[in-house]
Amino acid sequence: MFGMDGAQRSILRQGAFANRRKPSQRPGRLASVVVEELAHEIIGGTWSEGEVLPNEPALCAEFGFSRTVIREALKLLEERGLVRVEQGRGTTVQPRDSLNLLDPLVLQIALEYDYDMALLDNLIAVRRVLEREMAFAAATRLTDDELASLADNLERMEAAYADYERFRALDLGFHAIVMKASGNEVGLTIVRAIHRHGGITPLLSSGSSRAALARTVAAHQGVYEALAARDGELAGQRLSDHIDAAWVERKKSQRSRSARRSTSATR
Repeated sequence: MFGMDGAQRSILRQGAFANRRKPSQRPGRLASVVVEELAHEIIGGTWSEGEVLPNEPALCAEFGFSRTVIREALKLLEERGLVRVEQGRGTTVQPRDSLNLLDPLVLQIALEYDYDMALLDNLIAVRRVLEREMAFAAATRLTDDELASLADNLERMEAAYADYERFRALDLGFHAIVMKASGNEVGLTIVRAIHRHGGITPLLSSGSSRAALARTVAAHQGVYEALAARDGELAGQRLSDHIDAAWVERKKSQRSRSARRSTSATR
């Protein structure tokens, strides 16, 4: 799925088969174990688009599970867009654009192989568009109590520069208040899925400098002021700009860390 040739995939498969855990080591929910392992192999490129997975008896032998468990696992993989099960043709690996990337497991695994951060870029773009629209809607819907909660959140963020985990929770809490006030339940669900199940680290990181945290507070303050003025257009633009700026900063930091790791590995 990621451009490997047949020989490379064959090697990966041999390693995958050799590393199958014995049944006695597996948890009780057997089908979910098969789903996770095969999802890793498909998304990671061990199996490419259009290839046919081993038949049920072969998978039973590889995993040490009954045909009932294997069938349930293949059904779950099909529901997630990873394979297509057809009688007489077997189980065929589907193209990447068939993946259900809002499924928690699929999204988590896909991000593990997102080496160029392209998927993260897409997720941030979706988040930016949704939150911009939700801020626009929230401007005329926020109650006085919700505005007061946003103001209180800002004060507590400024007092939490020395406690990153608390700062991060407050940061996400600010966005949550705005999104909930928008009344857009679908948008809220999607953004929550991106944060909760996507395995995405926050726009901030535990290594963020005090200056970076201060910039975050300043950006939130700008959004709050626009919301308090009931200016949805300005609130949405400021929130969009904040997400963009934070993402650019994070990508620079991530690439710098990757470069350092690469340099250390070659020494």
